[in-house]
Amino acid sequence: MQGFWDYAGLAMTVLFGVAQVFIGFGILWETVERAVLWLRGHRAHAVIAAVGEERDGDSHRVYRPTVEFATSTGELRRAALADTVTVSPAIGARLTVVYRPNEPEYVDAIGVAKGIGSLLLAPILVVVGAWIAALSIAYLLGLDGVRLWAEQALGDTFDWLERTLGGPLGWVRDVLVDWYG
Repeated sequence: MQGFWDYAGLAMTVLFGVAQVFIGFGILWETVERAVLWLRGHRAHAVIAAVGEERDGDSHRVYRPTVEFATSTGELRRAALADTVTVSPAIGARLTVVYRPNEPEYVDAIGVAKGIGSLLLAPILVVVGAWIAALSIAYLLGLDGVRLWAEQALGDTFDWLERTLGGPLGWVRDVLVDWYG
């Protein structure tokens, strides 16, 4: 028989899984929006004119560069980049930016790392979040087979890790066993 705290813990696990799914889709949406901007936007050579200091959600210091560039019609513009950076860029540094043709105050720096990281992270968050939520809901509904299946899957994973680490990576296993028993 399960008590209140078992159900409360499972409910929190479901919420955690659902939150991961929403965060993953949010990252994916942002990545698609950035890709559309890069494909349909206008590119320009820009110069960093100023750097503003901000705080992110974790109170870490981040910087938002303001750039100056000429639009495709020759109009000079000054706009803050859409994204912040963790290292303060040098004023006067040159970079390539992309902006919305109908909204030249929305400017993003061209960079591959942001897109690749997001494309790798988003599917992982969505899949893991959905898996966590689904298993927790099934367990809350009393589907005992799910618990047995999850325990079997965990056991199979440990068996696979032991086979993998027992071969060419056996020294990693030995170090971990020495450290953690």
